[in-house]
Amino acid sequence: MTDGESGEDEEPLILHCFADYGIESEILDGFGTVIRMSIGPEDTNDSAPIKADAHVTAEGKDWDIPIKEGVTFDLGLFHPVCSKWAATTSISGDPDDHENMIPSARSIAERYCDHHIIENVPKAPLDDPTVLNGRMFGLPIEYERGFETSFDVPQPPRERPLLTNEGPSDNAETSSFFFSERSKNWWAAAKNYTPESYPKQHIAKNSIPAPYIYYLLRAWIEVYEEEKGISDERVDYSDYDRQMETRRRTDANRKLGDFE
Repeated sequence: MTDGESGEDEEPLILHCFADYGIESEILDGFGTVIRMSIGPEDTNDSAPIKADAHVTAEGKDWDIPIKEGVTFDLGLFHPVCSKWAATTSISGDPDDHENMIPSARSIAERYCDHHIIENVPKAPLDDPTVLNGRMFGLPIEYERGFETSFDVPQPPRERPLLTNEGPSDNAETSSFFFSERSKNWWAAAKNYTPESYPKQHIAKNSIPAPYIYYLLRAWIEVYEEEKGISDERVDYSDYDRQMETRRRTDANRKLGDFE
């Protein structure tokens, strides 16, 4: 929301930060106007790419982002770099050589966003994260990620089989560590994105699977519509399908009784 605008028909304003290619903006763009910020933004989709430095260093450097005073975003999605906690760093590098950018994401979110999602690997120091992986959404890959949110997101059960081409399986079809084994189209299909505008490595190793984004957005929309008063007159139909199925069975049994 910007400059005090309100109302049911307004389009949410969404900030997508630390997002060079911004593949997740494909999803976000369907739910609002997306402003995407990064030190090296690529013009890849309908989001508005803006070159900006959103990182605050330990030495106290302030971020350099062109957001006007009085502008707030309804939602911010942040992807601070995960190198400090990534498995590849612990194997072949020194985690201390990499900065923790999560505090920068939190600072920007608190200043400019009504609600936020901060994504990283599950080992990162996120605040009470919801952890999502491919098992929860019928995908053929693990790709486990943690999501710190300013709103409640139910934690799905983790122990489900992966859905591979061979059917349900305890093993993934492949891993993003070996992304070159599969084609760009395969990775795009596995994560539910269009492949044209993005490098294969980014799709495989860096993009958040679209079903995760939809799941998080659904939880945010519940909060957003409640805060805006959009859901005030909403009727609860959560039990409607079960009631109708019971009624259909009752009617069917009644008609069968006519033949007795």
